[in-house]
Amino acid sequence: MTRSFPTHQAVWEAAERAGLVDIGPHGEKVLDNNLEIRPCESVPDEIVDPGSDFIFS
Repeated sequence: MTRSFPTHQAVWEAAERAGLVDIGPHGEKVLDNNLEIRPCESVPDEIVDPGSDFIFS
């Protein structure tokens, strides 16, 4: 996914909707395929489709 989200919770919810979350061996949520969540700043000219988890540029 490529966009900023307002909260860490919102990132995980978007990852779940995209099918990128697995359950780890101890029952914890983990990202699929060695993906990771990294902080980023939003960009003023982002065009975000409401309900979409991606940026269109």
